[in-house]
Amino acid sequence: MQNKKTDTINQEIDYKKFFNIIISRWYWIIFTLLIALLSAYIYLWYTPKTYSTSTFLKFEEKQANLSNSVTLSSSTRSFTNKILSETWTLKSNRTLQKAVDYIDWEVSYFIDGRVRTSDLYPQKPFLIYILKKDSANFYKSLIRLTPNSKGFLITYKYHGKEKEIQKRYNDIIQLPGISFYIKKNYTLVSGSQYLFKFNLKSDFYGRMRAGLNIGEAARFASIAVLSKSDSNPYFAADALNAIIKVYIENDLGDKTQSAKQIIDFIDEQLANLNTAVTNSGERLKEFKQSNNFLELGAEASQVLSEVTRFEAENRNIDLQLLQLSQLQKQFQKNNQSISLNFNLDGSLDPLLNNLIGQWNSLIQERVALSNSFRDGAKPIEELDAKLNILREAAADNIQATINRIKLTKKFNQEKLNEAYNSLKNLPTQERQLFGLQRDYNINEKIFSYLSEKKLEAQISKASILPDAKSIDPARPNLYPVTPVPTAIWRFAWIIGIGSGIGLIFLARLLNPYIYDKETIESLTNIPIIGLIRNYPEKLDADSKQLLTLSKPKSLFAESVRSVRTNLSFVAGEKQSKVICVTSEVAGEGKSFVSLNLASSLALIDKKVIFIAADLRRSKIHKTFGLKQQAGLSTYLANQHELQDIIHQSGQENLDIIIAGQVPPNPAELMYSPRLTQLLEQLKQQYDYILFDTAPIGLVSDALPLIRVSDINLFVIRTGKSKPSAATIPNRIASEYELENTFIILNDYRTEALYSNYYSTKYSDNYYGYYYTDGSYDGAGYYTDDRPQQWWKKILKWKG
Repeated sequence: MQNKKTDTINQEIDYKKFFNIIISRWYWIIFTLLIALLSAYIYLWYTPKTYSTSTFLKFEEKQANLSNSVTLSSSTRSFTNKILSETWTLKSNRTLQKAVDYIDWEVSYFIDGRVRTSDLYPQKPFLIYILKKDSANFYKSLIRLTPNSKGFLITYKYHGKEKEIQKRYNDIIQLPGISFYIKKNYTLVSGSQYLFKFNLKSDFYGRMRAGLNIGEAARFASIAVLSKSDSNPYFAADALNAIIKVYIENDLGDKTQSAKQIIDFIDEQLANLNTAVTNSGERLKEFKQSNNFLELGAEASQVLSEVTRFEAENRNIDLQLLQLSQLQKQFQKNNQSISLNFNLDGSLDPLLNNLIGQWNSLIQERVALSNSFRDGAKPIEELDAKLNILREAAADNIQATINRIKLTKKFNQEKLNEAYNSLKNLPTQERQLFGLQRDYNINEKIFSYLSEKKLEAQISKASILPDAKSIDPARPNLYPVTPVPTAIWRFAWIIGIGSGIGLIFLARLLNPYIYDKETIESLTNIPIIGLIRNYPEKLDADSKQLLTLSKPKSLFAESVRSVRTNLSFVAGEKQSKVICVTSEVAGEGKSFVSLNLASSLALIDKKVIFIAADLRRSKIHKTFGLKQQAGLSTYLANQHELQDIIHQSGQENLDIIIAGQVPPNPAELMYSPRLTQLLEQLKQQYDYILFDTAPIGLVSDALPLIRVSDINLFVIRTGKSKPSAATIPNRIASEYELENTFIILNDYRTEALYSNYYSTKYSDNYYGYYYTDGSYDGAGYYTDDRPQQWWKKILKWKG
């Protein structure tokens, strides 16, 4: 009966097998997990921790309530743009360098631990007072201090040599470029290793900038969140507070700069006027007393009033010109917002107010774009072009205002000249009194005017508030942000388990051999007639024992019997069946399978003859203790007759024919007509004729037998045969139009690691064969399938 497999087999993923594959090498997963956890432990132990602290900075558009202190800015300014732009201000060298002054930077203290050196900031185990230091060249490396009964031992390296100094507290210590003394702060632990280091202020610039970030606390909110990370949580908090303090001071200083310049100018003028007023008053008093001349005439008094008014106006004009000059300088500073902290007494054009508002709005827009585009990008260039237009318009407006004010001053000067010319006809003594009275009145009025303006400027300066304020000072956060132990342990678990599973599937990927029937079924259409189970005990080199006889209750013997049962359904119309057993290469167990199959057939009272048809390197004669003389090769070469080459096996119903001496032409010899004659004679005496042939993947000796056999069995061995072996039976059956070609999976054992994760599903019209594949739940039924103690399994695995 022919039993071909057609497209009736369907393979589906079996998730239970997937699970079994992973469980089969659970110790690999445990091993990789232990390595990952150990690595995580070492990483956490040796990696320095990084801490982060944060605080909030609130931005507000502060505007004084005084009419003479005006801040011009765009009312629609985006706080988001403000926060983005202030990031660069906070990280600027100007801010950071000044912020270092607010922390204790001159001396750093450390303690040397078993694993790492720890920064003790802000603690000071001892106090160091510097007496003299060469600011350009002093000892900057770490200095070790070891407390002892005599005081302490100073150790440092100089020019590659280690030097030691034994000192007591308050003793002066001289090191290259620096002298200092150490005062006890609290009792030091004897034997502990302390270190300290003298610093340059510039050493902290990079540390202040590192880990400093600013962002929005919420979208479109006026509150920014500032964070600072560092290996020392206390330093991070102090540094952040210092940066914020300097930023607010700088912001306030920038906003009050114009008012401060006005105050400085007025102070300079007042210093001179104070003396001038006093002197002019004294001279006027002396002149009146000495000349008995008390008052000016009506005409002179009127001229004096005009002169005093025009001179005071000119001084006011000088102050306005100074303020407009400051405004011009602000416009010349690219990418800077403009604010006025002074009053121009109505001389400022309303159009200029509008230009300043537009300028500030565009500046904020440019800052926002600079975070997304480089300089030279088209959006940036378009904004710069608009700013240039505004700058030119503002420059023209300011210049026009300056020119108008200068014309006013020129007009005043002409009026003064006319007034002075009108005094020529007055008596000499009255003209002298006029000059003295003029100097006194002008100086006094200007002094009063400037004093009033100074007061206005001081009030304006005092009313100016910074645009930002700290909501709450930063505090040390003692919980590290990196490394985070929970995250590291979680990552170690994932990597450990994932690596173990990955190693399992890598081993599967690199495996070049066949281990289960599903793999064979995925590669060929030739049916599997049976699975010969692995025999758990060691076999002798020549396989002298027939295992179906020596272990009849074993799983192995049962698997051979299942193949025997399946063979009874194949070629059932034949009275005598010729069976050819071959494989791809040597070592796949075809001789072993053939012998045990022949032995099993003989046990059911079938006349069986086993023929060793591998004429090149057969070892069957050793199994039965025979000499390699008369055999198949000598029969085919007409040297012996049939009765001369048949030997008794020692088992009832089983005879053998060994291969005989190795001929020079084994392939040609297999095509001898005597092979057909041999078959005809044997069919009359035996129910089964089993040929153990040469590997068909190496030589072609077996082809003549394959073509005349009733059943062709192709042996594939678990863990030995490669996937290419499964394609050979299908190719030969198709090429020679053979029927009844089957596969036997030899040395089958449950190896979950390399098993296919597909399960085979058969349709109703598929006639499969009966065989044991180990997928039953009957442990202990067979003699070699009884449960084994767990400790024996471990010992076996280690062995």
